[in-house]
Amino acid sequence: MKKIIEVIMSILLAIVYPHRILNIFKVKNLDQNSNRILGNDKVVKIIAFVIAIVVVIAIRYTPGRGGADTHQRTLSIPLGVYIDEGYTYWGSPIPANVDIILSGDITDVAVLDASGGIRAYIDLRGLDVGLQDDVIINVEGVTTERVAYVVNPTSTISGIEIDSIELAQFQVESLNAFPDLDVRYEYSEVVVHPEYVTVVGPSRFVNQIDAVRAAFEIQAEDLSSLPTNISRTGVVIAHDAGADTVRGVEFDPTTVDMRLQIYEDSRSIRIEVNRNLLNAPRNLYEIIDVVADINEIQVWGDFDNMEDIIQLPRINFNELNDEGQITIPIELPDGVFTEVDDEDVRVVDVVVTVTYEEVPLPPPNDDDDDEDDDEDEDDDDDDD
Repeated sequence: MKKIIEVIMSILLAIVYPHRILNIFKVKNLDQNSNRILGNDKVVKIIAFVIAIVVVIAIRYTPGRGGADTHQRTLSIPLGVYIDEGYTYWGSPIPANVDIILSGDITDVAVLDASGGIRAYIDLRGLDVGLQDDVIINVEGVTTERVAYVVNPTSTISGIEIDSIELAQFQVESLNAFPDLDVRYEYSEVVVHPEYVTVVGPSRFVNQIDAVRAAFEIQAEDLSSLPTNISRTGVVIAHDAGADTVRGVEFDPTTVDMRLQIYEDSRSIRIEVNRNLLNAPRNLYEIIDVVADINEIQVWGDFDNMEDIIQLPRINFNELNDEGQITIPIELPDGVFTEVDDEDVRVVDVVVTVTYEEVPLPPPNDDDDDEDDDEDEDDDDDDD
């Protein structure tokens, strides 16, 4: 710009002082016609003006001269990606934007910047499945030869993997982390909704998936009030056969609803008394009734060795107290409990009450006495 100013100043001075042109070319003696032309201020001014225009045009609009008006500007342009339908890509990171450095005429650079017509993209269409290197970043929209561009920091991208897109459905498994419960309570199965999710991604990754899981964790504070229902939102994650996370795939939906019930796992057990097992002298006592104070109990725990009915053992009549009662301790199997007076116990005392009456003795038989007398008389006769 400084050179242009100096040239213009010289031209202006030549216009004001025409004789300087003669000094520049060292002209001392001119013929009359030349002197008439150069001595005319109007003619000199016109010549100087034309020369100035030519100089300005030559400097300003000659490409590649690196003149004073050459300008450089960096634009951040979104990077598009074109790929065939049914295919996807991963691998080397493809930036969302690239820097396009424009250099050239200041006016043209400003116009290109303002127009927003410059775009950049990579074209993966028609490329084979697998690794792709040196994929060119294409730039469009630089429409004038007076502006050059450079893609910063590189004009190609390597390490792009191309694969076909695969879609599959997987049942969501619950990955549980539950604290131990009191034997009185149990966890229900976790209900997952929706039961199945859709997995979309490169065929190579989808084929690695062995299971799709969502974590369900329960904290100690969740067990403060039992029984209860607990709900969670589980984030869906894919795992391979080694339980490692499979990445590069997408899920629809990405989360599932997970529900769990903590319930009291108890069973009602009947207690029966078989009155025929009462060891009593029936010729002396008439048994009216045999009842237990407990007809059933609620038990919980390990039911593998637990029967549905508890049969009381044989009762020894001689062990009844004055009120006709006897206390029989019932021991529950290992791992089975019931509640007595708000305590978990394995032994239950059952009180059995026997209601009975004494059988009256039969009256003496007179015929029997007469027979005895006759026998005595016969004996006396024999003695005689």
